[in-house]
Amino acid sequence: MQEGGGGERSDRTQAELGRLLAAAGGYRVLASDGTHVGWLDHVRYERHADHPDEIVVRSRRLLARRRRVLPFSAVAEVRQRERTVVLRGSRTE
Repeated sequence: MQEGGGGERSDRTQAELGRLLAAAGGYRVLASDGTHVGWLDHVRYERHADHPDEIVVRSRRLLARRRRVLPFSAVAEVRQRERTVVLRGSRTE
């Protein structure tokens, strides 16, 4: 599922992206420039029923494991065939 540029997502688009994310545990997470960020560990639902509020991405740096929490709005698309989640913008540390 791919998003167009700018603006808020429609409720239907948010719900569809949320559904795809809910089934995407273990998918690779990439920045928009293709940089590997980590793997989708899980999604968190707190305020919304139709889409997650946050995604939790796990990564490994040397010997340390790290989890990063990102808002749902950071997700640009989910590519099921490639088992990949693509984030908006470039990689952030």
